[in-house]
Amino acid sequence: MLKLIHKLYRKDKVTIDLVNALTAKFVSSENKIGDLYKQIFLDYADWYLEIKEKEMSAVKKSESITERKNYVKTRLLGVGTATKEMLESTINSVSGVKVDISFKNMMILMDFIEAENNKLITFSKNTLAGIIPYHLDFDITYKHIKWEEPKKVTWGKMKNYTWNDVVKSVEGTIEKGYDGGF
Repeated sequence: MLKLIHKLYRKDKVTIDLVNALTAKFVSSENKIGDLYKQIFLDYADWYLEIKEKEMSAVKKSESITERKNYVKTRLLGVGTATKEMLESTINSVSGVKVDISFKNMMILMDFIEAENNKLITFSKNTLAGIIPYHLDFDITYKHIKWEEPKKVTWGKMKNYTWNDVVKSVEGTIEKGYDGGF
């Protein structure tokens, strides 16, 4: 900025102090504008997340910033007609969740292909309940299980069962069912 003024004033102490003060203010303003721009994008938001949660009347807030971002993101995406594509894209926007949605006899069937933990299933269920019209009901299935999920079950306890029995016993649940909540 000092280069923009006449050579005569560049060596003046008052001018130098004034230019330094203005430069500091411009840099501070530029940083604030950059931060404000960053808050527009939910993946990078921090303090703006609190404002969006108040707008959406989030009653119970999670400690995890990722869960809070997932909540706001799904609420923003879940607007409009409840089509298969809209519902799938809304629920699949939650990191750690992948679902396949289908419709049958006025019922929405939500089949979890992937879910990192029980709280994400509960969160997805609550999100879907907030989006769909009241005359539709929904059912949840979870037929996939990861090897690390049944931690307390040993092979010795399982030797009396067939693999089909094991699959049927965990179908629709993860460990002990849909616990937790958002």
